[in-house]
Amino acid sequence: MSDKAFQNTKNKTLATVITRVIDDSPAVTEDNCAEESIRIPGSIQQHGFLLLLDEAGNRITGASENAEEFLGLPLKLILGAPLDTVLDREILAALKGASMPENIAQLVTFLGSFQIKGELYSVVTHRIDRELVLEFERLDRLVSPELMNAVITNFVGKLGRLGSEAELCQAITKQMAELTEFNRVLLYSFDDEGNGTVLNEENDGKLPSYLDLRFPGTDIPQQARNLYVLNTVRIIPDANYAPSPLRGVSDRSLGNLDLSMSVLRSVSPIHLEYMRNMGTISSMSVSIMCEGKLWGLISCHHSEPRTVPYLVRSACDLLTKMVGTQLAAFRTAGRLTKMVDFHAVQRRMLTQMAAENNYVSAITGQMNDVMRVTDANGAALLMDGKCVTDGEAPGQADVMRLAEWLDTLPDLRIFETSHLSKELPWADEVKDVASGVIAIKISDVRQSYLMWFRPEVVRTVKWAGEPLKVNEADKTLHPRKSFDIWKEQVRGRSVPWTEMEIESAMEFRGAIQTISLKRAEEEIELSEARFQQLTHALPNLVWTADDEGHLKYVNQKWRDRGLGAEGVWFGEGRLSKEDQPRCTRLWKDAVAKGKPFETELRFVGSDRWYLVHAVPFRGADKMRAGWVGTCTDLTERRERESAVRMTEKLALTGRMTSVIAHEINNPLEAITNLLYLLNQHVEGNQIASDYIHAAENELERISGITKQTLRWSRESVQRAEQGTVGAVFEDVLRLFTGKIRNRQVTAHVGNGTDLAFFGVVGQIRQVIANLVSNAVDAVPVGGKIWLEAITVGSRTEISVRDNGAGISEEMKKQIFQPFMSTKGDLGNGLGLYISHEIVERHGGTIHIESSADKGTTVRVTLPSRKP
Repeated sequence: MSDKAFQNTKNKTLATVITRVIDDSPAVTEDNCAEESIRIPGSIQQHGFLLLLDEAGNRITGASENAEEFLGLPLKLILGAPLDTVLDREILAALKGASMPENIAQLVTFLGSFQIKGELYSVVTHRIDRELVLEFERLDRLVSPELMNAVITNFVGKLGRLGSEAELCQAITKQMAELTEFNRVLLYSFDDEGNGTVLNEENDGKLPSYLDLRFPGTDIPQQARNLYVLNTVRIIPDANYAPSPLRGVSDRSLGNLDLSMSVLRSVSPIHLEYMRNMGTISSMSVSIMCEGKLWGLISCHHSEPRTVPYLVRSACDLLTKMVGTQLAAFRTAGRLTKMVDFHAVQRRMLTQMAAENNYVSAITGQMNDVMRVTDANGAALLMDGKCVTDGEAPGQADVMRLAEWLDTLPDLRIFETSHLSKELPWADEVKDVASGVIAIKISDVRQSYLMWFRPEVVRTVKWAGEPLKVNEADKTLHPRKSFDIWKEQVRGRSVPWTEMEIESAMEFRGAIQTISLKRAEEEIELSEARFQQLTHALPNLVWTADDEGHLKYVNQKWRDRGLGAEGVWFGEGRLSKEDQPRCTRLWKDAVAKGKPFETELRFVGSDRWYLVHAVPFRGADKMRAGWVGTCTDLTERRERESAVRMTEKLALTGRMTSVIAHEINNPLEAITNLLYLLNQHVEGNQIASDYIHAAENELERISGITKQTLRWSRESVQRAEQGTVGAVFEDVLRLFTGKIRNRQVTAHVGNGTDLAFFGVVGQIRQVIANLVSNAVDAVPVGGKIWLEAITVGSRTEISVRDNGAGISEEMKKQIFQPFMSTKGDLGNGLGLYISHEIVERHGGTIHIESSADKGTTVRVTLPSRKP
């Protein structure tokens, strides 16, 4: 066969294959558009060719059909051939030097520019699974790497002088236009719905301007957006190209070969039609990634076929990645400023709420600050049918109506929308004040919501052509044919809530619930701690049991008596043989009638008689939950009763002192000092001075109440003295006995219990209690904590260690700041802040060592003796 005949036969075969590839593809419809196989098209574009190699890179296992045109060899001689019989030694040496690692997928490596059959090609390689891909892209010109480096260096220098996102976007658009020389270069960003808005444009006048226009999200299907994230650069030199199918050895099908990272990958025919409708024959796009998300695209268009060398595209990609980093920096700085403002507002409100018994009243009195929590125009607090509003807000009836609808949403924590009438048609009546709403539920047991509102903002959106409408007859998707400006008036929408504003609302919800839960937990912990301290301090044997008599809890005195903590309290051989039958009968009778149990009996190994008294107690459901019993030595009843009363008084006094010192004394002193300083700055302003004087009088009244309360405790004198580490450990572990037991935590007390420190013992106890509480919360169920002390020079170092999840480096930098907590909604962020203040006042130091999955160690260093 002559060369001309062979060429004609080859062209006919190629045309037949291309037709078959296109005709066999299913029609893209509304239902399957999102599943279009754009990553595995089975073909490439015609401005280059592709070779697929075996794992070792020695033999060709697949190729694009057009490879025979570029290499001047029949495809059947290329497939299966050793690579060194097809390519020059220079390319083979570059490929060998690249040494593509087998375990790094999707890594594209540029091998260089080479001549093949008198033409220049850029050659890149990457792996698909274990196979190696070589792609040869025809070059129309050589590009100097030094020139690209100079461009990148100059642009990096320019970045430091840019002060806003707008300047940054304008700079990268202009730079891309200069590098690529496309007729039109657009930069557009995506909104939350996927619509793109053109922010900047460089245009030589040959193509229409799209500046400030919007492109609907349907123009870029989701799978295409995902590919933009994976492979950030794409070029289509000629939208009228005919795809070149891939062929494998031994009739192997390459239709499912993942070409996600291919520079020659064929694109969807829908997209090519879209380009032609747009009047664009060639295009290039570079993804703008910001904080791990597709923030936008730089899209380059040309009215004629155009190629851009690989090195230029790589430079564009690198510059755009720098832009993404700078965008993230701008946004982080903006968020940080906003966060500081939000936290300042919340801190001021929460301080007031924490100081008042009724936190709802505290919120009501600060509604103007409530609006600032989310930068809203209005706010409403709804609690048990009572509604308080401020600013631009709906009427109380409409707020109640909205709350009733929110009640129907399951597991609601926060609701947010900038288009309320879309969710509730009747909300169109209040769109002038409540088109945007954030609502948080602040209680799970009653109807209580805090809501923020924003008014409607009427605006006209200019689209680049009317968004595509699907033909209902066949639901076939076709690219839009018109890109003329199409205007749409948007109503019923507010300024969208930012992620920061929504997070601020969630944080405020958490803080409110924390205050509420904290008070409830404090009551529970206080009750539990009081009960345990009381039972351990009593000379009585104390226990709780179920109806069958199985022990649930015993105090230390019971254990010291050697009676054990398991089994039936009147069984297991605990009672004398004479008393066992009578006690068993009386217990069953008391359980059956639900009346108190009382009898006198003797335990094995003792001649002393005990008065055993047990009463039933009930749970929240009013059902009997068990029995609590005491065993009193009849010979020492009076002494025990006196000890019980003293223990109760000491437990109550100690708790009251701790709460007052923690919640009132320090803020009172700080506020008094601030008022004094403020008074120095308002001399001559009688009204301000009167207000300050009134505030000082109120502070004196609170201080008086505080001092009167503090007289109940000897520690309230706040006198520094010599203390021992072991006594502090013992007190703290006793306080958290129930919590430690419930979480099955093991507390190890190590060396150094006999070491001394000098300071206010009550305050140091408070510090160690905070650290132990944090450690118990940090470890998993069944975890461990360690307490020990050592001497460091003339000081005593106390350490509390746990085997919890640890604290991140970022959190450690802020751990001693107020309102910073690692416990989420369960912490108020004040414990370590207060502990840090106490230790510093003692002339000591507090230091945290922590790493992920290895736990946390907190070291507190204090003077060991009086200075």
